[in-house]
Amino acid sequence: MNYVLTGAAVFAVLAAVAFFLLFRRLLSREPDAADDLDWSNTFSIARYRPMERLFLEEDYDFLAAQPGFHPQIYKKLQAERRRVFRHYLRSLRRDFGRLSAAARMLMLSSASDRPDLAKALLKQKLTFNYAMATVELRLFLQGVGVGTVDVRRLVDVVENMRDQLRHLSPQGSEAAV
Repeated sequence: MNYVLTGAAVFAVLAAVAFFLLFRRLLSREPDAADDLDWSNTFSIARYRPMERLFLEEDYDFLAAQPGFHPQIYKKLQAERRRVFRHYLRSLRRDFGRLSAAARMLMLSSASDRPDLAKALLKQKLTFNYAMATVELRLFLQGVGVGTVDVRRLVDVVENMRDQLRHLSPQGSEAAV
């Protein structure tokens, strides 16, 4: 009987935390779509390229070859890099959301319906969410000592979204001509 009560209490606490995070996110200020469109014109994926190098084995091999190396140093470095990596992931998720919002705004303000574009944007969003979930899983596994993290696919999805948005925007159309 105690297991049932304990399980119910844990579930209630987790549900309360999930609802709190959901409501906090819903109540947070949404950026203006016009700002997203202006921002997307200057967005550069280059700020996320360092993510690709955070978990390179060469760094850890170099560290292990140094005099005075202790395995605790390795674990501390990995933990710190995971923290930095998670910060990058939050920023990447936010930037992808802004790019998506700008693309939706362009679709809504378009003179003609573009169901093909809506389908492509949905596919990009699904691909991004799948790649993000894969990276999160690999980050967790890397934290327990299994495998490594490769973020290139996730960064490529965001870069593709940015490229599509540039082709859609009036400035991108003029630049392409």
